[in-house]
Amino acid sequence: MIKGKPRGYWTKENCRKEALKYNGRYEFFKASRGAYKSSLRNGWLDDICDHMVELRKPIGHWDIKENCRKEALKYNGRNKFQKESRGAYTSSRRKGWLDELCSHMVELRKPIGHWDIKENCRKEALKYKIRIEFQKESGGAYQSSRRKGWLDDVCDHMEVVGNLKMRGIYVFEFEDKSAYVGLTYNFKKRYNTHINSIKSSVYKHIEETNLTPKFIQLTEYMDEELASKEETMWVNKYISNGWDMLNIRNTGGLGGGILKWDYDSCKKEALKYKGRYEFKEGNCGAYESSRRNGWLDDICSHMLSYGWTKENCNKESLKYKTRIEFQKGSKNAYQSSRRNGWLDDVCGHMEILRKPNGHWDIKENCRKEALKYKTRTEFRKGTSRAYGSSRKNGWLDEVCTHMGDKTKPKGYWGIKENCLQESLKYKNRGEFKKGTRGAYNSSWKNGWLDEFFPKTKKV
Repeated sequence: MIKGKPRGYWTKENCRKEALKYNGRYEFFKASRGAYKSSLRNGWLDDICDHMVELRKPIGHWDIKENCRKEALKYNGRNKFQKESRGAYTSSRRKGWLDELCSHMVELRKPIGHWDIKENCRKEALKYKIRIEFQKESGGAYQSSRRKGWLDDVCDHMEVVGNLKMRGIYVFEFEDKSAYVGLTYNFKKRYNTHINSIKSSVYKHIEETNLTPKFIQLTEYMDEELASKEETMWVNKYISNGWDMLNIRNTGGLGGGILKWDYDSCKKEALKYKGRYEFKEGNCGAYESSRRNGWLDDICSHMLSYGWTKENCNKESLKYKTRIEFQKGSKNAYQSSRRNGWLDDVCGHMEILRKPNGHWDIKENCRKEALKYKTRTEFRKGTSRAYGSSRKNGWLDEVCTHMGDKTKPKGYWGIKENCLQESLKYKNRGEFKKGTRGAYNSSWKNGWLDEFFPKTKKV
């Protein structure tokens, strides 16, 4: 079952109550992301965070040695100092004060040979639930255990997860007899991906139907080749039992099964593309299967060889005004230019977009930048630094006076007729929620959604 608050829970009043638990915005964001994002999206953030302490230090604060010294005294180790107060740590290191300011700290590095003792590795391993955590957080103990053949022993308490060679089969079942069968190397991670990713068929079905799926682990982890066959078997089993499969290709019938990227299907897919990069971007699954099985050169033999010589890179770069556009629009040409040391040369005609330090601390510069945009959302996305500086310095309303005010007056979506008129623009609940979240939330909260989008039962 999906954990967390029910849909529509994060009203302004609930967000305000949640925010009162925290002393700073970052702490609020880390501890209660749903409330924070809802507040930000609805424009309530400044209001509900007005009790919080302003944690950001003024410019130049960490250039004063005494300030860094006081900050360093809060920590027992350099690693903690670096993580918790990066500004003070970085300034101390850059100015050569670090050893002096950290002289009180405990030396956390283990003595030579510490991880050569099996019992020490075992105690360390007990802190972690899975091997990948053990490897990331305590590389020395992990590597020593692996090298000395203790790894299975010291990790015997850990949860077993798969890897790129070992996969397990799972299914999401919906009450409307829809299902999604898949394979994964980590059931928990895959569950979270499906629930939170807008690209997932499961997520889309939840948005469209408002139904909560049931997640079931169908098998243990097994060899990837066997898992692939098992996946197809489970799909066919669900089809034969009358389920509507969310992960079946729309081929006009239910007999197609899950698309398996064998040689012939990869070859057919590759013929749609002119270059390997285009192939990879267009269908990563087919590309990776071809690469992993050693078919790539063969099935890409029809593709154009662009040959990114300096001359070709120069011609390509002329299509773009900035380096970031060049990198996004023609990644191979950009990378070839950078790798061969031509980048400055072929990008000589481009605009330099990075502003000097303090540029956006000047009100007039922010005003000029804001004039390029029609709405605040465009301004925030297009030039986030100018937007952020304007908001922080209290200039935002002034520099945005020319923009169209697309926000509705307070209480607008509390009127049923307004929500009804807005809902008529959309085909289903999912589109309504994405298109006009304020109207959707008000409709959900007031119980009008079923009237606007009546649920129909499948026969």
